[in-house]
Amino acid sequence: MKAPIKEQRISTSIKLNKKNRDYAKAFFKEYNLTLSDGINIFLAKVVMDKKLPFEMEIPNKDLNKSIGQAKNGELIYCGDNLTDVMRELNS
Repeated sequence: MKAPIKEQRISTSIKLNKKNRDYAKAFFKEYNLTLSDGINIFLAKVVMDKKLPFEMEIPNKDLNKSIGQAKNGELIYCGDNLTDVMRELNS
């Protein structure tokens, strides 16, 4: 039986958000993985599926406006229950 061919590994440099990097390192450590292992798993999933491993949507103009209002602390609408909120959204 032939030994598996070892894949060539290269070194690369990327800029990461420190908080996300630190969290990811701790997360992967729980699975006995390095940050490099985690990034390679992500890349392998992208290559295998030929898409991002999660849904990604571009917010429309109305959603961007609502996000801005929420960030500014403006009251958009508060209902007592989901039925009231949906009625307001559909009006």
